[in-house]
Parts: sequence; structure tokens; C-alpha cells
Amino acid sequence: MTEPAFPDDPLEFLRPSPEHLQWVVLHTKPRCEKKLVLHSRQKQARTYMPTVRRVHNYGKRVRHHDVPLFNGYVFAQIERADRAWFRQNPYVANLIEVMEEERMLASLRTVAEALRAEVPVEVLPFLQPGRTVKIIGGPMKGAEAVVAEIKGKNRVILHLELIQQSVAMEIDAAYLKAAD
Repeated sequence: MTEPAFPDDPLEFLRPSPEHLQWVVLHTKPRCEKKLVLHSRQKQARTYMPTVRRVHNYGKRVRHHDVPLFNGYVFAQIERADRAWFRQNPYVANLIEVMEEERMLASLRTVAEALRAEVPVEVLPFLQPGRTVKIIGGPMKGAEAVVAEIKGKNRVILHLELIQQSVAMEIDAAYLKAAD
């Protein structure tokens, strides 16, 4: 049996790249994350696709599935010369260059540590102040609002333009989706 080319533990390889390598984010085509991870072995790329375990009940049968934590994204350390190969890959929709490598890797190490410790994780929309969001659940379902930071907490602001007034509400982030 041969040794794996790279360590399985992401905390071992989520480190800054040497000069000939670079970290990129591969935005995949729908439901192609796992296929891309397997396909990228041809180029000896290190990939990180954090997964969470989901349980599905089919009558009396129970099935466990590992699904990507970030749908549509795989983080990869690739040879700089292989960028074109990844851009043309049948499973890749877009290759995103990483400008702040240290910052991204620190965040990914934190995610990997949380998954290793089996801390329950959930992906929520990125709530940046000033961004318009649509409320997709709860009593305000269907409304559009703007994210604002008030007294150190994220709130959504509902504008009533006709009377030139606004209302601030605290809404669970799980009920928010970026407006198109």
C-alpha cells in the first residue's frame, strides 16, 4: 500500500503556500464538489472541502451522507502553472484567486477545528451592513429589508418610503437570504 500524497488532516496542510503553489477557491458546478476533489488528484492538488454529516430516514432505513458545508466551493492549493487546467475543468464554474491567503487559511483552520470537535455548525448568509436581504421565514416572510448594525448587533431595517420612516427588527439570520 502506498502512502497518501498529502496528509488527511486539514490542520496539517492549511498553511501558506510556497512560491510555486497558490491557494484558490474553486466555485463548482452544481453538485460537483466531490467529483472535483477526486478529479483534482490528477494534478496532485491539495483540496479542502469541509463536510457535515446529514441523516436521512427512508422509512425503516437510515442513511448517513457527508455533504459539503459550503455548497459549490472547494478550497485548493494548486501549482501556479495548473490554473488553466482548473479553469477548464468540467466540474469548475469559476476559479477565484485568493488575495489574503493568511486570512482565508485562518478561517478555514477554525472551521476545521470546529468540525473536528464536532461543534454543530450552520452556514448563514453573509450579513454585511447596507446589504439588501429577503426574509424567507417567520412572521415577516416575503419582506425585503436592509442589514444594519445597531448597538453592536446586526438588525434588519424595513424602510417605509411613503411615510419616510424605518423600523429596525432583530430577525434570526437563518431566515435571511441575499436579495437578487
